[in-house]
Amino acid sequence: MKANSPRYQGCNVLSTTAEGRRLWQFGISKDKPTPAGDLSLGPGKPLPQGAVARGWRSLVQPKLNIAWLPAEHVFLRAVQLPAANAEEIPGMVEFQLEKLSPMPPAQAVWTVEAVPDADGAGQTAIVAIVSRNAVEEVLGGLEKAGYVADRLELPLLRELRAAKPDGDGLWIFVEPAEGGHNALVGWNIAGTWREVGLLRLASGPAGAALLVELLTQHAWAGELAGWLTTLPEVRLVAAPEAVADLESALAAWSGRPVRTQPRLPLPELAVLGAQHHLRPTTVSLVPADLVQRRRDQFIDGLWIKGLGALGVAYLLAVFCYMIALKVQEYRLDGVRDDANRLALGYTNTLQLKAQVAVLQDQMSLRYAALDAWRAAIENLPEGLTLGQLDFSRGRTLDLQGTVATDKTADVTRFNSDLKKVEVDGRPLFSKVDAAQITTQPGVPSARWTFKAELKRTETP
Repeated sequence: MKANSPRYQGCNVLSTTAEGRRLWQFGISKDKPTPAGDLSLGPGKPLPQGAVARGWRSLVQPKLNIAWLPAEHVFLRAVQLPAANAEEIPGMVEFQLEKLSPMPPAQAVWTVEAVPDADGAGQTAIVAIVSRNAVEEVLGGLEKAGYVADRLELPLLRELRAAKPDGDGLWIFVEPAEGGHNALVGWNIAGTWREVGLLRLASGPAGAALLVELLTQHAWAGELAGWLTTLPEVRLVAAPEAVADLESALAAWSGRPVRTQPRLPLPELAVLGAQHHLRPTTVSLVPADLVQRRRDQFIDGLWIKGLGALGVAYLLAVFCYMIALKVQEYRLDGVRDDANRLALGYTNTLQLKAQVAVLQDQMSLRYAALDAWRAAIENLPEGLTLGQLDFSRGRTLDLQGTVATDKTADVTRFNSDLKKVEVDGRPLFSKVDAAQITTQPGVPSARWTFKAELKRTETP
C-alpha cells in the first residue's frame, strides 16, 4: 500500500563530515525542488534554527528534512525480481529479507529502490540495509544538533541511479571517508545491475589491493551464477586523488584501460536526493515507530510551549491589569481628594450663603420694621390711638390700639390705607387682615386690632 506523502513546502538536505556540515535548502514548486540556499558550516558550528527548526508553522507548511547517511553503516544488495507494480516490490523483498540481511531482520531497517532492466522483462531491487542501532545513533546525533531528519539518504546510490550504462561495465563510485574511501561497486551486465555492494577501502596501495581482491571474488561468484563470462570494462567515478590510488591497480586487474569520470557535484547529488524523497515511498530507513514517536513528542512539545506561552501571556495580562488597577486607584484617590476639597468648599460656601442670607434677612427686617413703623405713623388717623406695634415670625405686623366709639370708621380707613402703602414702587404689605373692633357697654372707647403681612423678596 502506498504511503501518503504530505505536500511539502520546502526541503533541507544535510551532509555531515569531519570537516563540518553543509546544508542545502530547497523550495518546492510543482513537487520539484528549486535551490534556495547552500550553507557551509565549520566543525562545531550550530545549524541555523530558522531554517531547520520546527514550530506551529510546520503543521500547515511541512518541510522535509533529509540527512546523508555515512556509507560505512549501509549494506547493499541487488535482487532480481519479475516485473511488478511499485507497491508490490517491498513485499517481495521482505519475503527474502532474512536471506539478504547480514543481521537479524528485527535489528535492521531497510529500504528498496527498483531499477527496470533494459529489456523490460524484469527489474532489479537495490536493497539498503542498516542496523537499527546505527540509524538511531545517527538520528540522535542530528537531533542534538537541532536537526530532525525525516529521511536518510545514501549519496553514492544517487550516483549509481544517475549513471547511464552504455554496455557491460563494472561501475565503481568512490567517495572520500575518514582514513580512506567508501566505494560502491555495481556490475551492470546486459542492461541489468547484477551485483551491487559497498566496500570500505584504505588509502594508497593497501586499499587498491583489497579492492582487487574483493572484485576477483565477485567475478568468481558471477561466473558460478552464470551472469558473468568475461571481465567488463571498468568505469571509475571518483575524485582525482582516488583515481590516482586505484586506476593502475584496476587496469592491471581487468587487462584494459580504466574509464574515469568525475563525481557529480555535491549540490546536484542533493537535488537528486530531494527529488527522490519528495516522491511517495513505502519503506524508509527511518523506522515508522520512531517517526510516530518523534511526531507525538513534537506535538506534545508544541502544546507545552503553547500552554507555557499562554501562561506567560496570562501572567503578563494580570500584571498589566494590576498596574492599570493601581493607576486607576491612584487616580480615584486624587479624584476623592478633589471631591473632598470641593465638598468642604461647597459646605463652607453654603454656610457663608446662609449667614449672608441671615444678615440680609436681618437687615431687611430692620428696614421693613422701619418702613412699617413709618407707614403706620404716617397713615394713622388723628382719632386713633396706636397702643402696640409688634413683629411676629419676621413678617407679620400686629397693630393694636383704641378709638372713640363714634370714630370706628377711621379704623377701617386706616386698614385700607395700609393696604395701599408702597416702598420703592412695590406694595409694602402682601396681605392686610380686616380690622376687628371690640366695644363694651358704658365704655366710651373701643379696642381695635388687625394684622398685616410684609411682602418680602427671597434672598438669592
